[in-house]
Amino acid sequence: MAQARRETVEIDGRPVAVHVFAPIGPGNGLRVMFTHGWGSRIALTQGLVTGLRETGFFVYAIDLPGHGDSPGASLHAGSAIATQAAVWHRFGPFDAMIGHSFGGYMTVLAAHGLLDGRPLSPPRLVVIAAPADVRRVLAYFCRGLGLNRRVAAALTAEVQRVTGRPVEASFAPGYLARSGIPTLVLHASEDKEVGAEAARAYADAGPHVTLAWLDGLGHRRIVNSPEAIEAITKFLRSSSVSAQMLHTVSPQS
Repeated sequence: MAQARRETVEIDGRPVAVHVFAPIGPGNGLRVMFTHGWGSRIALTQGLVTGLRETGFFVYAIDLPGHGDSPGASLHAGSAIATQAAVWHRFGPFDAMIGHSFGGYMTVLAAHGLLDGRPLSPPRLVVIAAPADVRRVLAYFCRGLGLNRRVAAALTAEVQRVTGRPVEASFAPGYLARSGIPTLVLHASEDKEVGAEAARAYADAGPHVTLAWLDGLGHRRIVNSPEAIEAITKFLRSSSVSAQMLHTVSPQS
């Protein structure tokens, strides 16, 4: 982390930290934006950041509001998407956007302009262990806490208030299907936090989406794994990605 240049953007009156990492060794001229998952921080994703740097990428890594070096005690979809858009407009455009878990979900929505209708339209997207549908996220959350239907309905209403869109509008694969942005999806079929159905939903968006199963890596270890780094760097450096090269058949697929 000490090797990064620290920048900030302002969201809702608070600074949000952006860590800018230069390539380690010769650069390849490509720049990527990376967004971590819920409850994480960029300091915990240095395996991936370092792997990208060693392959020649400039990495602009965001500590989302209330996470890592960004102050605050709250985060929601609206502020996450606004942060990504602010980083894009100040430091971009980028050659790719990469996100893990919640950060991957928000990456797809931000890339397609969910909040303001102005898509960022990166040339490539990488989605790691990410949810695809806020309705499933809310159902999982409510089941885990034993919340009743009334509370679940209130949560859904709050999501709609914050985003200004019905929950159906947050189905990320639908945006991918319409935009055709080349996308790499990495997922472990045994992921207990984000089920494998999310990865399949992204893959169903069209032939421009490549799904690579990285089984045995779970939800968190996957982001810093050598397998993920290899798949991502190949995808970003290749002009055309072969699904057969990256796709490992899962027994649950």
